[in-house]
Order: sequence, then structure tokens, then C-alpha cells
Amino acid sequence: MGTTLTIALRYLTARREGAGLSLVPLLSGLGIMIGVATLVVVMAVFEGYRTAVLDRLLAQTGHLVITKPGFRSFNPTPAQAVVAAQTGVARSQPVLITEGLILRGEKGAGVVVQAMELSDMRADPVLAEAAGHFYALSPSHASAGGADAAGGLSPVVLGAGLAAELGLTRGDSLRLVLSADSSDRAQGTTAARSFGLVYAGAFSAGLFEVDQSGALALLADAQGWQTRAGESYGSGSGSGTGSDTDQTPGEVSEIRLMLNDLSQRRQVLPRIRSRLPETLLISDRASDLFRDYDWVRAQGNAATLIVLVILIVAAFGVASGQLMMVQERRADIAILRGFGVQPGGVLRVFLLAGLLVAVIGLGLGLALGWYISVSLNQIRLALEAMIGRPLFNAAFYQIDEIRGDVRASGLVFVSAVTLCVSFLATLYPAWRASRVPPALALKEV
Repeated sequence: MGTTLTIALRYLTARREGAGLSLVPLLSGLGIMIGVATLVVVMAVFEGYRTAVLDRLLAQTGHLVITKPGFRSFNPTPAQAVVAAQTGVARSQPVLITEGLILRGEKGAGVVVQAMELSDMRADPVLAEAAGHFYALSPSHASAGGADAAGGLSPVVLGAGLAAELGLTRGDSLRLVLSADSSDRAQGTTAARSFGLVYAGAFSAGLFEVDQSGALALLADAQGWQTRAGESYGSGSGSGTGSDTDQTPGEVSEIRLMLNDLSQRRQVLPRIRSRLPETLLISDRASDLFRDYDWVRAQGNAATLIVLVILIVAAFGVASGQLMMVQERRADIAILRGFGVQPGGVLRVFLLAGLLVAVIGLGLGLALGWYISVSLNQIRLALEAMIGRPLFNAAFYQIDEIRGDVRASGLVFVSAVTLCVSFLATLYPAWRASRVPPALALKEV
């Protein structure tokens, strides 16, 4: 094996009278390197995008979610008691969701307010910053979990994009306007509800839609808005107080469950479902999101297939280089045969020479592809600084950064395909070399 390797390496170097001979395997290896690096980057970009978006969406929506049919509010206490008795649930977040219009002077924007306990915000890596804003604005109010703040204004934390659009600074006064919903109109009430707020700070969820139209409030504050609105409606309508559509103090819109192991959700869900009150539903929000973003994986597979064809063409470039080498080394092959090297030995020499080109190109390509993949965001920032505008429209892609997720399975796939194709491409030239007649080759010299 040592002699075969030495001869193969010698054949890959330039001859004195033909210094350009080594250029052919060099270009072949370069083609494989570029093809492998491109394939690694393409796979990493699509997988990274899907992972980034899903991770941020799941952080906002929960792995499993408990709701009431018709998206009506409910008392979370019985459901939380069921969840607390189950293994595999890392934490549960009761959330009250309110949609409306937030106003600062003449400026306004649509907003989705998510109200939750401060302890739940602090336990969430994405929302921990928002919890700090509540404490910074009014420590006593935050510690109380949400009571009337100074001046009767409830604190609110807005998405970074929304806060920038309204030009807010901490302590600014806002108005939250909630339009009458269908249940209100059924009771004969069509007036909008308005509540005073004070701006506590901004948070970034890393998702365009949340950052541009999202807001966070303390759960007790938001429940107080609903209760006060329900009381005012009830006093204005003779039949409103007994309606099952009224907001009862302490109710929430949903309970979000975060699991210790997301892959165990199909085992955890039926256990919780069997113990929940019949009036409540539990759904697998993670699976719904995975299905919604299967198109990313489909597009990634299509792009991978296209680049794979390019890689195969580059690998077969090794074959043309090997055929040229066989033609140039006919005299050397004849000498080897004269020294007693059998045709199988000649085949191994040229087969090893071709595989060396492929392995070197593969190794360099994997290293280059990995480096580019982990540096994609830095490369993006550098390019944006050069051209003076964003490369990615966050309104379309939902995120404003690009992340490469290099998977070991992807690297194994690329390596296996490259080596298999290179072996097949090298096999025929090596066989041709083993069939060179020694006497005829020497006669042609």
C-alpha cells in the first residue's frame, strides 16, 4: 500500500517537461471543493432558517396549548392542576390575549397584547428582558403582580419595531382602545373601550410580526381591563349581566405548555387530554407549525438536488483528468509493468490517485462550507454595510438575520455522495490504465 500511495502521489505532481500536468488534478480538486462547500452552505441555510423561525414561533406560542372552544376565556385553575401533576412539562403560561389599537397622541397602530404573570415572563428567555422593564418602571406594581400603577395607568412593554414607530420613551402615556367584539354587539353594546397605559420599555422576539405589532402586559392588569369593561357593559344592558360571554375575573385565553423534550409531545398530550375538564381542549401547536413550514424543507431539498447535480459534474471532472493522466503516463505504466507490477496494481495506483484528489477536495470543501455556514450572519452584516441596505426583507422572511445550521447527518450525506461518485468516475480511467500494453506503450515513446 505504501508503494502504491507513493506512486499515486508522484503521478499527481508535475513533470519537468510538462509542468502543467498537475494543473488538471488541481482544477478537478478545486471543482469538488467548491461543489461540496456550496452544498454544505445550501443545506445549512435552509435548515438554519427553518430552525430559527420555528424556535422563535414556539417560544411565542408554546409546544402544547389548552384553550376553550370558540377561543373563549376560561378559568385556568383546574387545567393548571392537571398540568402540574404531569411529568415532562417544564412550565405552563396562562395568557390573556387582547387585540386593539394603541394610541400616542395622533399616532396609532394595531396591537396584540399578551398578558401573563411576571414570573412566567422571567422564566422565558425571550421575555426576561420585558420583565426587567416592568420592574424598572414600577417595582411595587410589578411585585404586586399588577395593580393600578401611579396615576391609574397600567405598564406595557411594546415590540421594538412598534415602539420605534411610535417614537416612545419610558414613561410616555398611551391609550389602548379595544373595539366591541361580537359578544358585545349581541348585548347591544358597540362602543369601544379605552384604557390608559404607561410605556415601560421594548422587547425583541426576533420575529417581524411580533416586534411590529406585539405588546406585553401583566395578567392582573389585563384581566382588570376586561372586568371593568364587562361591568360597564352590564350596567348599560339589562340582559348583559347573565350572559356567558362576560369576562369573569381571573380568566385567560389559553394556557401554553413548554415541554422538557419536544419529541415527547405525542406522549404527553393524551395524558393531559384525558384528565382535562370536558369544556377544554388541548392541541399540538408544535406539529401544526412543523406542517406549516414543511415548504422550507421542500425548497431546501430541491436546492440540494440542484447543487448535488453540480457536485456530480465536478466529481466526473476527476475522470477526465485521470484519462489525461493515463495518456501522459503510458510510458511510466509500461515501466511499471516491466518491473512486474500486475494490471491490478496499476489499477490501484490510478484509482488511489483519483480518490486522493476527491478526498482532498472533499476535506477542503467541508471545512470551507462549515466556516461560511457559521459565519453567515457576519458575512451578511459586512455585505449590508457595503451596499447600504438590508439583504433580507424581515416582513417577508419574518426574521432579519440568516443562520447556518450545520448537521452532522448533512456532512455525512455530502461525504458519502462525493466519495461514491468520485470512485465511480475514477474506476474507468484506472481500468484503462491497467489495460495499456507495455510493449506498445514503450514503442510509442
